[in-house]
Amino acid sequence: MDSVPEAAAATPRRRPNLGRILGLCLLAAAAIVLWGGYGRGWQWTGFAHSALLWDWLHILLLPLALTAAPLWLRHGRRIGRLRHLLLTGAVAGFGVLVLLGYLLPLAWTGFPGNTLWDWLELLVLPLAVVLLPVWIELSRGVRPVHKVAAAAALALLAVALVGGYGYRWSWTGFEGNTLFDWLQMLVAPLLLPIVIVPFVAGWMTPAAEADEPAALG
Repeated sequence: MDSVPEAAAATPRRRPNLGRILGLCLLAAAAIVLWGGYGRGWQWTGFAHSALLWDWLHILLLPLALTAAPLWLRHGRRIGRLRHLLLTGAVAGFGVLVLLGYLLPLAWTGFPGNTLWDWLELLVLPLAVVLLPVWIELSRGVRPVHKVAAAAALALLAVALVGGYGYRWSWTGFEGNTLFDWLQMLVAPLLLPIVIVPFVAGWMTPAAEADEPAALG
């Protein structure tokens, strides 16, 4: 008769995950605020008049990149095929949404009126952050696929520069932007792969090599 209480006492009680509870509360609060701002017209939120999808991208892209980069660096090799397909589908779906936003146009996206320059200002830094595993791989050696991708990107940028400044293609938004404007946009994204990542990789490698003999010993 005493074995049942003893077994129950020996079994540790699972404590509630406070982080998960806090996350659910934050999601619920965000859903309520979004519903009130867009659906009920709560003016104090400012969502209905000045918070289009374009504005939310400015707020969310960099934090999402800062969250995704370490996860990709740690678990990238264990991502299955299904998740790769889901990520590819999400990127393709966003591309289709951008095209529809300009072609239809969809006013709630906030995309119409934004030029290539605006998209570069939005995407360059988050892309530089989220591609941190790629920069680390490049610091260890450049593969032919990397050379092809870099050459294609530089060629497209060169065409856009010639068209934007030489032929005044309005959709680029380049005309009127000076060298200083380009430096303001590109210095931080370029420092990450060119300076910071090689420094960190070179600093971590000797430490790893020094720890390996100790672990073997």
